[in-house]
Amino acid sequence: MTISEIAKMAGVSSAAVSRYLNNGSLSQQKRECIAKVIEETNYQPSEYARTMRTKKTKRIGVIVPQIDSESSPEILSGIGSVMDQMNYHVLLMDSNRCLSKELRMLETFQQSQVDGLILAASVLTEEHMRLLGQMQCPVVIVGQKCEEYSCVYHNDFQASYEMMKYLLKSGNTYPAYIGVNRRDLAAGLNRYLGVKKALEEADIVMETIPCEEADFTMQSGKEAMRRLLMTGRKIDCLFCATDMIAVGAITCLREHGLCVPEDIRISGIGHGLVADILTPQLTTVHFHYRTSGLEAARLILEQIQNPQAEKKSRMLSYRMMFQGTA
Repeated sequence: MTISEIAKMAGVSSAAVSRYLNNGSLSQQKRECIAKVIEETNYQPSEYARTMRTKKTKRIGVIVPQIDSESSPEILSGIGSVMDQMNYHVLLMDSNRCLSKELRMLETFQQSQVDGLILAASVLTEEHMRLLGQMQCPVVIVGQKCEEYSCVYHNDFQASYEMMKYLLKSGNTYPAYIGVNRRDLAAGLNRYLGVKKALEEADIVMETIPCEEADFTMQSGKEAMRRLLMTGRKIDCLFCATDMIAVGAITCLREHGLCVPEDIRISGIGHGLVADILTPQLTTVHFHYRTSGLEAARLILEQIQNPQAEKKSRMLSYRMMFQGTA
């Protein structure tokens, strides 16, 4: 079924059908005639023809670092809810925290017909920035502050600072820290710096406390905790850069016969589902991941509609969750 055939059946011109499909100016009588034929024939406009006509694909590319993380499903839920309302399709790619794979995904989206790209970034290297600069569509970054593009991010520094202050105010004097790679400016560097500032205010030098690095998995947190225990140093409180790391650390402590929080108080960041199903529940920081997805989706649509729109940077609030393990 073509536009010409629809026009003939409705008794109007092809131009009138085209205006109808594009919400153009049209008399009510012609609009009703065309609508009747379209309903009777179940006509669906050609996706290719629409793309050629409007130069829009109604597709958004999204890259996440780990689809089964605590944050990615929430971010995607936010993005999806906005895109569904606007009849956009989401093309999702998961890099599984592989940097080279993530860069290849950026190259793929360079060659794909998408109206915009949302990158849930953990690391923004020079190569990332080079490839993003070659994109022929708007870009929004989620999870990292970025001067070059519109972005939505969390207050990692202040949240970590406040949580470590809380641990120290609870009467603990032998803190430890399990962080992530500081090339990740948000979860790695900024959370480290927040903890460091809180320690300095308590006259504790960050470099003198037991510290380990983990990735974003429970198993890695468990192994990092085991390494801390092997040092033989006294620890009465532990700050973990993510909830999953904290859960791994708690598992390790229990296997060694230590009680949480009686022997060691533990806190994390993120407040995913795992934080609430622990017994006792994990003291953590609630980040609004779904909101970050909502905001990123709105920003990308704003830039699609107005390519000259000013770049915007949005830092989201957080909420301290003082629960059972700290």
